Amino acid sequence: MPWPLPDSDDELLELAKTYPYRPPPGSYLFVEGAARPLAAGTDAPELFRGRVPVVAHGSNRSAEQLARKFGDAAEIPVSRARLGDYDVVYSAHMTRYGAIAANLRHVPGMHVEVWITWLTDLQLTRMHETELGTEIYRYGELTNVAIALDTGPCGEIEQAGVYLSSYGCLAEGGQPIGLAAVAAVGRPHDSLHQEAVLALVRDRHRPDRSLEAMILAKIRDTARRRALIEELRHTALPPEAPHFQAAGG
Repeated sequence: MPWPLPDSDDELLELAKTYPYRPPPGSYLFVEGAARPLAAGTDAPELFRGRVPVVAHGSNRSAEQLARKFGDAAEIPVSRARLGDYDVVYSAHMTRYGAIAANLRHVPGMHVEVWITWLTDLQLTRMHETELGTEIYRYGELTNVAIALDTGPCGEIEQAGVYLSSYGCLAEGGQPIGLAAVAAVGRPHDSLHQEAVLALVRDRHRPDRSLEAMILAKIRDTARRRALIEELRHTALPPEAPHFQAAGG
């Protein structure tokens, strides 16, 4: 089951507008519901042994989102990393908590900051429960990619699990829109913070409403949110991730 949403308007708006949430300044161990720093270069094998590396390019990079999904009982190493030839851009869909979510898009020559969550099999099952409840995200693997790790069992990995949106990428002027909250080198297209991209979506689809009213209406009315998502899909760029193989595909 997904994690519960807050009740108050202020908390819901904060949740929507601050996506993808601020990560710690470097690699960390998620433990007791909070982040404990891991020194760069940490390679203690017992910390990572038996765990599946999964790319976190959106909210899963943050300790606060991991706390919503796993509570305070889980222990998860999280490595800051750099992924080559990809960018973190906006997906053409809105989450149930009112944010325009993240997606990966192939952009040769770029480098973008991502985070690697090192999950046990049981933790991966729980993450699936929070990510795969609709047909929007698919789970699979990125292979033959360059992921440089600040902290981990080695300096670089070439394969990792990832959740990617099958609904494509939000577009403006025929180009994807990068997440301004995500550090990147060589990004050839514009980037926006979450509140600005929400305003862009509002201006396209419901310019007569305040931003806050639009967000709350989409959170509280599933049918309205699904209708918006279908509208976003009509003008979306198709998925572009040639290194991705869907699980079971």
